[in-house]
Amino acid sequence: MKKNKNNSTIEEDILLLQGKAKNSSISIGEILNILSEKGQSLIILFLSLPFCQPLQIPGLSIPFGLAIAFIGLKMAFGKYAWLPKGILEKSISPRTLQKITEKILWLLKKTKGWIYPRLAWMSYYPAAQIINGLLIFILGILLALPLPIPLSNLTAAWSILFIGLGLLKDDGVFILIGYFFSLFAFGSFVAMIFLVKLIF
Repeated sequence: MKKNKNNSTIEEDILLLQGKAKNSSISIGEILNILSEKGQSLIILFLSLPFCQPLQIPGLSIPFGLAIAFIGLKMAFGKYAWLPKGILEKSISPRTLQKITEKILWLLKKTKGWIYPRLAWMSYYPAAQIINGLLIFILGILLALPLPIPLSNLTAAWSILFIGLGLLKDDGVFILIGYFFSLFAFGSFVAMIFLVKLIF
């Protein structure tokens, strides 16, 4: 299990996040600060998870998607990714945050025996970092776009989720699964453009 400066586990930081938002809303900026010690992979995992189900939480796809996109750029180029104040100040209700954190804890528990270091170069090799970051950036933009395609957020979110899990545990197999799912996300977007051209 990866540790931070305070030697807390990922699960302990998620529980800390739960505690801080138990009785009041918490902003995206505060969430990023709490999870920053665990790295960008845990943050994109947190931000993508709400959209990995057919019934999604309304009003979060734009700020969460843009936050994922900016983090992807930081992953690709290793520089500070500036986030607009409006996104950082977006508040998440205690109920919504409780649902997200519970699902993350459940996911980490269920995938514990399935995810482990393999093809680890896909998470730390410089060229792979650029590819992963740019792919996450594009998927984050797709997630943020209000596309009139059923379940369009779903494919982008699952792609980001698998890549995030792979990066979190240095598991190249899960990163490749994320690449595979991204083909469906891009296919949906291309299909929408093609249909728009046919109609107009």
